[in-house]
Amino acid sequence: MVIVFRNNHYQQSSAINSSAKIAGFFFQKKEGLMGYFRLRAINDSLLKENASLKNKLGIEVRQNTLKDTAFTREVKIDSTTHTVYYQYMSAKVLNNSIDQKLNYLTLNKGSADGVKKNMAVISEKGIVGKIANVSEHFSIVVSVLSERFNISAMTPDGTVGKAVWDGKNVELVNLTGIPQSVKLKPLDTIVTSGYSSIFPENIMIGRIAKVESATSYKIWLSTKFSNLHFVYIVKDVSNAEQIKLEEQIQQ
Repeated sequence: MVIVFRNNHYQQSSAINSSAKIAGFFFQKKEGLMGYFRLRAINDSLLKENASLKNKLGIEVRQNTLKDTAFTREVKIDSTTHTVYYQYMSAKVLNNSIDQKLNYLTLNKGSADGVKKNMAVISEKGIVGKIANVSEHFSIVVSVLSERFNISAMTPDGTVGKAVWDGKNVELVNLTGIPQSVKLKPLDTIVTSGYSSIFPENIMIGRIAKVESATSYKIWLSTKFSNLHFVYIVKDVSNAEQIKLEEQIQQ
């Protein structure tokens, strides 16, 4: 066979062509396998990039009156100075419960990364919860899927109510406290009101799923807690004085 392949151009070309196809097939499989293992690194890189972009953009909020404090920071983008009120930190979900009355998530970021108690946690889709406990390298988030967790919610016309989980369906929360004069319909968007010292304004909560009564509704949560792998921890750099004052009232 060696003599035939060496001295016959047709058989030599056929052999080279066949071996190239076989090698190409295995290289393609190898690249596909390596690409699968690279997905995690690529995903982490994209999350960090998204967090960086969010930090630059910030969230539009009312004018901050605490100009003589260190609660705000300014960044220069294209020679223009912007005031940024919220900072975002990407984190991986290590554990996530959805079948308890009080559900929690464990994240891979802790005090060494600047995480503190009561920081908001959101996903690309919407709200997730708030930081409840922090260790050096990990943090525990009390999930929206907890009966004691209340969210100040806002309707499309600016009316403010309260969203709270009923402990049953992991995809639904109740919206209450809406005046009878406000008529909401299915698929109306419900967002955070900004009245909370934890969640920024206009973070997605979900959409109206069902009208329960003249003053209460069911909301489809925009965040899918059964398939939650990455989140953002939100640091409000302008509300430190507000939180301190509200905590004194609660005491």
